[in-house]
Parts: sequence; C-alpha cells; structure tokens
Amino acid sequence: RARRAEVHSRLFAEFECRVARLAAPSSLVSAHSHSMTARSVLVIHAGARSALLARVGPRVGHYASARLGILPTPPSRLHATLAVAAQEAAFAYEPPPLSSSTGTRDERETILDALSGTRPSISCVYLYDAQGSQLFEKICDTEEYYLTRVEDSLLRSSADALLCFSGEDAQRGAGLKLPPMAWVECSAGNGQKVAPLILKSAELRDTTYVPLDVSASALAVNASRFAGLPSSNKLSVCPLVGTNEQGLSAASKLDARKTFMMLGSSLGNYTHPHTELEMIAQHMGPTDRLLVGVDTPPTAEGSGGKTEAEVVAAYNDAQGVTSAFTLNALAHVNRVAGTDFDLADFRHVSEWCPERSAIVAHVEAVRNVRVTSRARVSAAARSDGKPVREVLRLRAGERIFMEQSAKFSLVRMELTAKLAGMRVRRHWMAQRNFYLIVECELEER
Repeated sequence: RARRAEVHSRLFAEFECRVARLAAPSSLVSAHSHSMTARSVLVIHAGARSALLARVGPRVGHYASARLGILPTPPSRLHATLAVAAQEAAFAYEPPPLSSSTGTRDERETILDALSGTRPSISCVYLYDAQGSQLFEKICDTEEYYLTRVEDSLLRSSADALLCFSGEDAQRGAGLKLPPMAWVECSAGNGQKVAPLILKSAELRDTTYVPLDVSASALAVNASRFAGLPSSNKLSVCPLVGTNEQGLSAASKLDARKTFMMLGSSLGNYTHPHTELEMIAQHMGPTDRLLVGVDTPPTAEGSGGKTEAEVVAAYNDAQGVTSAFTLNALAHVNRVAGTDFDLADFRHVSEWCPERSAIVAHVEAVRNVRVTSRARVSAAARSDGKPVREVLRLRAGERIFMEQSAKFSLVRMELTAKLAGMRVRRHWMAQRNFYLIVECELEER
C-alpha cells in the first residue's frame, strides 16, 4: 500500500508539473486549489480542450481511481475534475517496460488467466482506451448503428416526463420550485445523448450531473459540453473516472434526490444484467430512481418491427469502424499485460445469438496464432534466455470472446429489475419497438 501510494503521489505531482508547463505559454489550463478539499481542480478554458488533448496525447493510466471523489464545482463553470485531467495527462506516457507497466500485477494476471482459459476472453473494459473511445464515437455516427439515434430521439420526445419524478407534475404545473436533483450516469461516455436533458433539468431546479466512465478522454468531451454556461445557471458537473461501482460509491453521498441512469444499452454488455442493477440499487435511497435504456430484440418477419438483419448490421458496419474498435482492444491488452497480439492475425466477428437474445462479438484467428507475454516470466527465466511465456495458441477459425450486447423486451426488463430488488414504474418505447427506456424504483419504499 505504501508503495502504491508513493507511485500515485509521484504521478500526480508529475502531472501537475506537466500542466504548469502546458499552461505557461498558451494559457490553456489553470490549476487552483479548492479550500474545502485541499485538492487541485483542473479548469479547461472554453475552446481549448482539443488543443490540450492534442498536446497531452492518447494513453490512459490506472492511477487516478485511487483519488476518485466528488469535487465541488469551482467558481468557473469551465471545469473538469483532477481525476479526468490526470488520466488524460497519463495518455502521454509511452508504454513503459513491464517492470513499471501501467497495469498492476493483479490486473495483468486477471487478463492472462482469462486468455488462458478453456474459453479465452478479454474484458470489454479494454475496448475503451482513448483510441477505442474515439472509434466508438465514430460507430455511433455510422448509418447502420441505429441505437444512438433512436435513443436520442426517445429521450427528446419523452423529456417532459423524464425530467420529473412521479408525483412532481403538480408542483411543476403550479410553478413551485422543484427540489434539487442529481443525475448520476453510469458508463456515460461523451454525454451527447443526455446533455439536452441535463440542461433542461437545470432550468427547473438546482442540478448536479455526475457522469461515470472508465474512459477519461470520453469524460473530457462530456464535461466540455457544459463549458461556458452563465454564472446564473443552476448546474454543477462532476465527472468521475473509474468503474461504475467506484463512482456510485462516491455519488451516492450527494445530498439530493438522485436519478441514476444506465443508457446506451450498456446493460446488455453484462453476462448477468440483474447483478449490475442490483449493484446500483445498493446505492439508491428510497426516493431515488433508475432510468435504463436498452435495445430491443428483433421481431418476427412481417410484423413491421425491427428485423434481425438490422440488428446484425449495427455491429458490422460497411466502413469497418466496429471491426477496428474490437481489434483495438488487442493493442490495449498488449500495453497493459505485455502480450504480443498482432492485429493482422485476427478479424472481428459479430453474430446474432437467439439463445441469448444478444449480439455476440469475438475476434477470430485468421491463421494459426501463438500469443506470448512478458508478464509471467520470472527473473530467473529471463536470465536463462526465456524472455516470454506462452499465453495461448489458436488455430485458424478459433475465437476469443470480447463482448455481448443483449436485447431486452419490456417483459425481460421487468424480470431483470425484479431480480435486482426493483420494479418498473414507467416505460417509454420508440416507434417500431426499436428501443426501450424504463424507470425503476426500489420495491420496498
């Protein structure tokens, strides 16, 4: 623990020095301390985010999570948390030798154990480094990927209902001031889909928006959407870099009624989705709610609804962006776990699996492949001239599991919520049953 704390402190100190060097010639960045927290807060000035990111580069580290926490919004509305900025600065480091790898020993072993199993797999977390986040944004803009467009349309058309808790309509209709609300978004990404909703909320009441994501680059874009708001605006934005579980622990302490959100059909990426909802439920109070946006399964041919072909095409775009996104995870794992995946040895495969009601994504070997790693080699083995150890062998056509994207009907969502100790109170469905948003609350209220 002492060694880990020392590494954290050293990296954060180095980051602050880098910020000072960047800020001096261009006034891109100013760092100041908030007296309540005695922590530094990075303030990104309007119009300068892209220039800053271009200068600090694209490689995420794993150190900022130790200092995650809700930071009070500084006087300026142009802000991001130190956690986001520190992760962005960490992008600039070249992949170091394994002895000082950005992946911890436990993390590397977890990756290598999953690859060495009878059914090799890579956690979907490794899809989202800086490059992966940029590719996912491009996926959302492809013609085939309907999910983002349809969810965005549904959020906009249902905004008046989504802005208020059940029972607040009378208060709003009478012109009474609504109590403060905190919007806590899991796997938030760049915030494009919820920004209009958050801004409308700030017109009605004091609003706090807490986006959570493992990708610092995505959260930097997210925070920039709210830059330059007038001082009279009632919005505070507090991005948190880390897993949903890490961020929820901090966000649950906010002194406001909370709307938790899991949109973008990210629930479908979990093998046991009810356990993810159960984890969120553990951080909910009796007056809080959870909004979940999920993609729906294809309907029967001739029913006028979504077809299987449309679902499959969404994960196999003609431009090959999804393929690049999936294969990029191999490069990410190479950096973290010391493996030697050659992306040219694999191809992206996404198929509809009716038994799971899900799209299942793999990388498939196009030739016989041997993957090694430096991570599992002892010092003695290196001295004996054995610098790497075999992780797995694949024959042409064999696959590594990457991710599933499950689809949910209303009935399945109701069952999933019930297994998590919640119930569906309201729901909104897009045209042709293309997408579903449900509002969940704890069963015991």
